[in-house]
Amino acid sequence: MADLAAWLGEQIDANSPEATDDPDAAVRLAQAAAALGGAVAPAFGMTLPETIDNRDELKARAVDALKRWLPKLDGDAKDRLKKLIGEYQQKGQ
Repeated sequence: MADLAAWLGEQIDANSPEATDDPDAAVRLAQAAAALGGAVAPAFGMTLPETIDNRDELKARAVDALKRWLPKLDGDAKDRLKKLIGEYQQKGQ
């Protein structure tokens, strides 16, 4: 699972606001953070296995990158992101 953890770390970095101008990267980070937290959500297009090395650290990195996105998003993108996060929270995350 070390290879998967490394790949996930690379994806988190690639979707950070410092690496891309694509605001959909914030959605991908939110989904990945939810998946790393145990939600049924895609993590960069894949379903995660139950066991992943450094799962909590990766989740924290995704959340941190997501927080850095917030000042860069317009109102509609923030609303979309809040709705998505709310849906995952309602499902127990």
